[in-house]
Amino acid sequence: MTDVVVEVGPGTVRGPYDAPAQLVSAALEFIDDQLALIDNHPSAVADVWREVMRSAVGACDGTVVLVCPTWWASRRINVVRDAAADAATDVVVLQRSCVLAGQRSASTWAVVEITPEFVVVSRDGRALVVVSRQDDPDVVAETVAGEVGASAAVLVDAAVGVNGAGPLAVAIADRVRSRGVSVSIADQDRVLRAVPATRSRQSDDWCVAESDRRPRRRALAPLAGVLLSAALCAGLAVRHDTRVPPLEDMPVTLLVEGRVGIKVPAQWTVQRITSGPGSARVQIVSPTDLQTAVHVTQSPLAPGQTPATAAETLRTALDTQSRGVFVDFNPADRRADRPVVTYREIRAGHHIAWTVLVDDSVRIAIGCQSAPDHEDLVRLACEQAIGSAHAVF
Repeated sequence: MTDVVVEVGPGTVRGPYDAPAQLVSAALEFIDDQLALIDNHPSAVADVWREVMRSAVGACDGTVVLVCPTWWASRRINVVRDAAADAATDVVVLQRSCVLAGQRSASTWAVVEITPEFVVVSRDGRALVVVSRQDDPDVVAETVAGEVGASAAVLVDAAVGVNGAGPLAVAIADRVRSRGVSVSIADQDRVLRAVPATRSRQSDDWCVAESDRRPRRRALAPLAGVLLSAALCAGLAVRHDTRVPPLEDMPVTLLVEGRVGIKVPAQWTVQRITSGPGSARVQIVSPTDLQTAVHVTQSPLAPGQTPATAAETLRTALDTQSRGVFVDFNPADRRADRPVVTYREIRAGHHIAWTVLVDDSVRIAIGCQSAPDHEDLVRLACEQAIGSAHAVF
């Protein structure tokens, strides 16, 4: 007996059976939301994903192996893992770049994943660079080739269901090859063929996608209204260790939100704050201390506005706030070897050290929150976030 393998994202869901195209499209489009619209009717995203997995997997009494994009955040991994857990006894999630790289050395191979909106360059199972696809394909290809760097070899992934992925993959391969680097383009079935070999290399922990909570087991009662089809698959226990490692040992994931890409701890919880005081923002919260968090806001830069004028605009806005709340404003600071604006926000019970930077036409603000005198708890997460924050669209 063999594992049931399901390729999840970025453009489709492929398993032993075909899931309804409309459900797959809705599941991927609304994966970051609570509700999905299908024929203008709202459905819970979790229910849509359960139906997709039931259709793609069938009834399985063993292990389902999900292969997900390397850059997916743990929140997305949780959604698809929970859905698959309703269709199988055990679930394992593998990172796409690891599966594609196969037996090759992770440190010398770069994998280029083409998504509907951007291109991701990965090494060692970590998404390192995001390049927007909004530019001309030749410009995108040249940029990606420059970001690959001194890799021994490159594999370009043109996934099924991603519009324009084939021609862009060829363009990227040509640019990379012109720099003297060996390059190949993965065929559309490479992921499905490579999973057995990847599963045999259990020592490669970086291949296993991390999640910020333990996957739940399959429910005993079938989901109402979902047709089941039979399939047999071999079982292998998933890891149930839910201890949170020290931050310096914790894996990171690439979070793409709006026009911004940023690296955050994979086991921290991502929350979207769209109401209440303050700007709309993404909040990444430590699983061990709710007072420890990273805040990310973004706003378009006004036409003709320079970083210097953006800093002055920010100073003017802060001066209108209550005295003593925003302090230590520095318009010409440096963090992670980048020119930035910094200031601190003083609140009851916690402080937030803000770092504001400009990339392309986006102003990105990163807030490092901690209890007073406990800045060390968020320092590493913030250094990672500040150093990696960049515009993607």
